[in-house]
Amino acid sequence: MKKIIIVGGPTASGKSKFALNLARLVDGEIINADSMQVYKYFSILTSQPKKNDYKLIPHHLYGYVETNIKYNAVKWLNDTNNKIEKLLKNNKTPIVVGGSGLYLEFLCKGVNNMPKISTNTKEKVRLLLQSISDADLLNLIAKVDKKYSLKLNIADKFRISKLLEVYFETKKNITYFHSKNKKTNDYDFFKVLISPDKNRVRLNIKKRVIEMLEEGLVQELKKYRNKVINCNIENAIGFKEINSYIENKVTLEEATNLIVKKTKNFAKRQYTWFENRFDQNLKIYGEDNLSLVVETFKKII
Repeated sequence: MKKIIIVGGPTASGKSKFALNLARLVDGEIINADSMQVYKYFSILTSQPKKNDYKLIPHHLYGYVETNIKYNAVKWLNDTNNKIEKLLKNNKTPIVVGGSGLYLEFLCKGVNNMPKISTNTKEKVRLLLQSISDADLLNLIAKVDKKYSLKLNIADKFRISKLLEVYFETKKNITYFHSKNKKTNDYDFFKVLISPDKNRVRLNIKKRVIEMLEEGLVQELKKYRNKVINCNIENAIGFKEINSYIENKVTLEEATNLIVKKTKNFAKRQYTWFENRFDQNLKIYGEDNLSLVVETFKKII
């Protein structure tokens, strides 16, 4: 079997360090599955592995995409499948690491062919969500797509919106389109979810932002921000905030606080995604569970 390890989890959960130590024990190499860490120039902003990490274990698909190129999950999937095949031929264990749920879902389940949603349909759903009660909304989404609705939390308005938009646009539900996914590989995935205590992650986020500033985050943005042309890196948390500081629109303290706040909110959304859609083989809470992961993995290969 083409056994692939996936290490997923929210930001600041310790995925990168965990994967590094795991790779040493299973003769593995690491492949990036973070949509922002693929870009060049912004290694501090996107928390890419440190130079010493690259020396310890080979890392792939980090910092290799120019910041004037439109890059997406489909392109990443193609790059990742090619890289996995090369590693398997060399008898290495591919370890795919990241927090970008769409990337991991495409790798495991295939590319979905979701329909384009018209502006009118989006507005229709937006107005509906403003006027409907939670009880009626639960009944509606269960009627539209019973299977998919079981995965949803009433607070997850983003996914509920998508469910309704797809149905109103096509009269077919999301489950139908998921069934039409195009699988691009025949790998057997061993999925590990790192899900530390949320308070611990919040502390890690604040600590990491401070470390990013100490490592030269402001200098990195000053040096390379003009290389960004219509690129997703503009949406990386910290890009706009540090730019505002550089342009004297906010203080460094204000920018820092906003980065921390946005990162915490992002981690919260990631917790929800991984709990509902990752379908992990093993859930752990941190580095202390490394031996359990190795033992479990070796039993199934």
